[in-house]
Amino acid sequence: MSKYALQLYINGKNNVSVEAVDILNTICREKLNGEYYLEIIDIQEHPDRAEEEGIMAIPTLIRKWPLPVTRLIGALTVRSRVLAGLGLSSLEPVA
Repeated sequence: MSKYALQLYINGKNNVSVEAVDILNTICREKLNGEYYLEIIDIQEHPDRAEEEGIMAIPTLIRKWPLPVTRLIGALTVRSRVLAGLGLSSLEPVA
């Protein structure tokens, strides 16, 4: 099992969604050394998934594992906020 299981809910290919995906992919590569599973869910293609999770705003990042489950809503383009929300701000980048 991956050390981190993440779900990112986005809305299509708008600038905010694209930037959130880029920043999250970069953070995962730099900090998690391949030990993560990232699922990107476009609410335009899968509105039922968003409804099931109770997604009210986009983008929303859910850390399913490790517990406790945490949610980051909006402003996922701010790297320091994403790192802190995922509990990764103290991890050194992978060389």
